[in-house]
Amino acid sequence: MKKLLLAATGVALLPLPAHAQDADEYYDDEPVVTARDGLRIEGRVLWERINDPDEAALINYELGSGVGFGGEIGYDVAVSDSVVVGPFVSYEASSVEECDFDLCVSSDGYLAAGLHAGFALGPTSQVYGKLAYSQQTIDVEGIIDDPVLGAIAVNESESGGGFQIAVGYEQGFGRNMYGRIEIGSGENQDIYGFDFQRTHIGAAFGVRF
Repeated sequence: MKKLLLAATGVALLPLPAHAQDADEYYDDEPVVTARDGLRIEGRVLWERINDPDEAALINYELGSGVGFGGEIGYDVAVSDSVVVGPFVSYEASSVEECDFDLCVSSDGYLAAGLHAGFALGPTSQVYGKLAYSQQTIDVEGIIDDPVLGAIAVNESESGGGFQIAVGYEQGFGRNMYGRIEIGSGENQDIYGFDFQRTHIGAAFGVRF
């Protein structure tokens, strides 16, 4: 009788390790959510170049290059365990300016609004792309020497719309902070008769909530 009880107990206990192992395997197979979603706010600093290459005339109208700085706000929604999509708006002031005698032409700001998409490489990093409507504003200020009217003071600005595309890499720091590197290009049309292209490369530091 004693031997029968021991045998029964042994048989009853044999499946337990298998069940425990199956449970561990089940939890190990669960997908790990790495999508970096939520509200984000960031400060940006970049180098930019603004020009209008006229390929037909083989002429490059160069406004110049300089430092831009500004900010971006966006909200990303996780559409899978590793992909986020959401809207964003950014604005950057600029130091780009070109002067000829008493007349100066400068960039008065760059606005972009569009769609941001990111693909997580791990719990704290992702690659991303952006496609946006953009608006470039150009200032003209100084004195124009008119052969008929003489010296004319000018202080005006004009804006033109277009598009912007950009790609970048994001690395998280701590629970909420992150840094980014980004490169992008765009074109804004019909600003004083020019179709200005803007190329930028820069960095950002932000917080995600």
